[in-house]
Amino acid sequence: MRPFQQVVLLALCLLASTSNAVAASAQGVPLATVARNAHLEYAWLSVSRAVQLSGPGIVLVIRPGDNLYEVDDRVEVTAVAPRYISNDIYVSATLANHITQLARQAEQLVGAQEAEAIREAGQLNEEIQQAGAAPMRGTIVLNVTQLQGAEALLVTGTAPPWAPVMITLLATLSDEVPNVLLSRHNLTAGSDGKFQAIVPIAPDYMRDSFINVLATSLPGVASAKSQLLIHAANAGIQVPADFIPGGIW
Repeated sequence: MRPFQQVVLLALCLLASTSNAVAASAQGVPLATVARNAHLEYAWLSVSRAVQLSGPGIVLVIRPGDNLYEVDDRVEVTAVAPRYISNDIYVSATLANHITQLARQAEQLVGAQEAEAIREAGQLNEEIQQAGAAPMRGTIVLNVTQLQGAEALLVTGTAPPWAPVMITLLATLSDEVPNVLLSRHNLTAGSDGKFQAIVPIAPDYMRDSFINVLATSLPGVASAKSQLLIHAANAGIQVPADFIPGGIW
């Protein structure tokens, strides 16, 4: 081959390779490749004629011929509109790099959120274990009086702060009859350890019967009890309507 022909052939090869490079640069980067590099799921949205890229914490929707594309709940703009070529959407190298960066940021954010959730769950579990390892201890102090003007008792007392307190009422009706369960009531001591409640005596309305009040809590808290004799709701008060005249006027 003559030297001149060799030079011409080399020039033609260089021209062809340069043309291919320019064409490839103008064509852009396939979204399928971008998705693979960014670890995103690639899916065609046939109805809207778009491609969706999704991954941890991020969803992008890109349409051919449209400079606007969706990133989660916002819209961004690209200088070069994506193009549909050979059954794929091609984007500029700048947009391809931006998509990869967005995917990495979203993945890091999701990882940080998961780590924080695991840390908080571990801390809560540790607090629960510590609370279980240190049982509540103390003593209940109980005061019970019959409420004036009502068929009820005023129950007050103290216990360890935030301790649950169960008030149980038992009636002693006769020495021949076992104690009868009247009711149970769940209370909770406040931050100062005090608790208070108005507890009905129903169904024991029998005068001069005994009501036993038992206050119990957690295993480490000593219980307390009290007993009182039931009188009329307004005992000691004289009401004129209760007196019948002794004769006929």
